[in-house]
Amino acid sequence: MSAFVFVPLLVLTWILGLAVVAHAGQYFLSIVESSSTGMAQNVAVRGRSFREWVKDGIDWRDEPFADYLLKGFFLSYLAVLWAGPAVVVGRLATDEPGPRLAIAAGLFWLGFPIGVLSSLASGSRWNPFWPGLFVGLARRPLQTLGFYLTSAPLLAVLFVLFDLVLLRPSQIALAWVVALAPVGVLALFVYARLVGRLGLSLSYSLPDAEEPEPRPAKRKRKPRRPAKAYDEKHRWGIPTEEFVEETPKLVNPYDDEEVTAYGVAPAGVPAPEEPPKPAPVVHTFEDEDDTPLVMEPAADLSQTDRAAVAAELANPPEHEVALYLTSRPTEPANPYGAGSLTFLFDMKTVQAWLTLTAGVVLLALGQRALDALRPS
Repeated sequence: MSAFVFVPLLVLTWILGLAVVAHAGQYFLSIVESSSTGMAQNVAVRGRSFREWVKDGIDWRDEPFADYLLKGFFLSYLAVLWAGPAVVVGRLATDEPGPRLAIAAGLFWLGFPIGVLSSLASGSRWNPFWPGLFVGLARRPLQTLGFYLTSAPLLAVLFVLFDLVLLRPSQIALAWVVALAPVGVLALFVYARLVGRLGLSLSYSLPDAEEPEPRPAKRKRKPRRPAKAYDEKHRWGIPTEEFVEETPKLVNPYDDEEVTAYGVAPAGVPAPEEPPKPAPVVHTFEDEDDTPLVMEPAADLSQTDRAAVAAELANPPEHEVALYLTSRPTEPANPYGAGSLTFLFDMKTVQAWLTLTAGVVLLALGQRALDALRPS
């Protein structure tokens, strides 16, 4: 009897897991892209430069579920691409499970942010390694060191909670699963914010990428149609030599030489006279004023303060310049300060946090039920 329940529950758990991965990819990439570029970008083949940003907030956009699946696949692609070599190196380095796990986690901790930022900075979103990113990291050593120091405990918490809540949920009590799931989602959001803030600092060190000029599209040449055969009855097509010889002869009035013309009246035949053109009819109405419009002369602006206003606009006062400079976006002195946590109090962020937490809890419950029903 348990087999009839196990198979549908397994399918339901897989569907729920796919939804959790899709929402995790959507939320993670939305936070990273909005924090580093100022506006959320769709996952596309072509990317944009870091300097295309207007604000430093999170843009939670309503997108179809197909885009959620694409971003979930994209995040899984980056994670597997950097976690796979890390696990292989850890297995080759030692046979002890503890040091092997530490080596794999350390390599993933170093490489995964490079993969995410490379996909944003390079010309293609599917490029997980862009060498030009290391130029920005070298120009911002303090911001790079600060990111790795602050992200290390968050990534360690994510690894432990992922192992306990999703991989081995039966090893802990159900109350701990419900309590640890929101903590793990919160750590994921803050880690994504730190990655985006690192990208924001690097945007001031990387040069603007010049977009290549689009090449003009080549026009397809239409094939030439074959010439039609000459029809003597309708005179359609290319005339033959016999028909050209029979064409009427005209006398050139300038040099008294005969010229050959096709379809032209012979010499001595007067041209037909054109009929006279009808006189134009002008309709007038009783309420129509036929008097011409008279334009008034231009106003004399010499006695106004136009010149003074132009001079004031050309040289604005110092307080207006200072107000403009303070409103311009500048590189943050401490990108990992309080500004990296204030987005958590946004209602849309809270809604995303609750949605992903509920999905993780339901996925953990499904896995616990599968462990209980799994045939021995």
